[in-house]
Amino acid sequence: MKTQTVEQAQELVEQWRGEFVGAMEAMGDFRPEMKVQFEPPTRGTNMLWWSQPMDLAPGAGIWIGTAEETWSALGGRILTAAGIDSSSPSETKDTYLEVLRQSLGGLARTVSSRVGREVTTTTGSEQEPGAGMAFGCQVTVNTGAEELPLLAVYISQEMLRALENCTNQDAADALLAEPAPGTKEQGAEVSARACGTLDLLLDVEMPVSVSFGRTQVRVQNILKLITGSIIELDRSISEPVEVIVNNCTIARGEVVVVDGNYGVRINEVMSRKERLQESRKYLLPASTNRR
Repeated sequence: MKTQTVEQAQELVEQWRGEFVGAMEAMGDFRPEMKVQFEPPTRGTNMLWWSQPMDLAPGAGIWIGTAEETWSALGGRILTAAGIDSSSPSETKDTYLEVLRQSLGGLARTVSSRVGREVTTTTGSEQEPGAGMAFGCQVTVNTGAEELPLLAVYISQEMLRALENCTNQDAADALLAEPAPGTKEQGAEVSARACGTLDLLLDVEMPVSVSFGRTQVRVQNILKLITGSIIELDRSISEPVEVIVNNCTIARGEVVVVDGNYGVRINEVMSRKERLQESRKYLLPASTNRR
């Protein structure tokens, strides 16, 4: 393998490591210490393998192998941060895989910025890598209290070949070249595709609502409601209201009036742990919503 290709593979793994640590912190308020060791990984028995294709090129993809002790410890840390002290192995596994998918999605965004076009992850699966992978290495994981079994990482030949082709100097020159007369629209289209996917997300609209309180009322009492009826809520007038985005409480504040319209002055933004606890109420089945 050429030196340039090896360097690209190493950089790719380092970027994924950073995305994974960031996803762990976002979901579990916990940053494991992870270090990449650029030496052939060992395929242990009973490892959990995740195969993640990317639409960079046919056959492009990355494989992550994790020992049960490792995915169980990391998934358990996230569930504990969400207030779920007792969980089944399948719940712990699904939680770990969610972190893994998020980190690989972040890696795809990094690849997008490198190649100058949007690259996305396609449907992944639990699948062990075949023989003849172009690049493999291992990643150490330390929780601060213990050293966990190593993660194994493999990258396909098609993935590295596509990256090498996209970062070829001729391709870079063509992408950055001034468009010829009459092709300005074409150049603008290329520039638009080169924008990071984050810019696309910034324009996404999400529902925002304010909760003044809640209560439970029997159906028979609802049927008795008339004009002038009063429903008493579970919150006093002095308590802060909740700001809810996409069914998840993210902040609390006080009601104000701005130019004749109601508004909310933010007094408290919830921590990542609290937001995770709120969001999991809508992501997990009812049987797992333990607080």
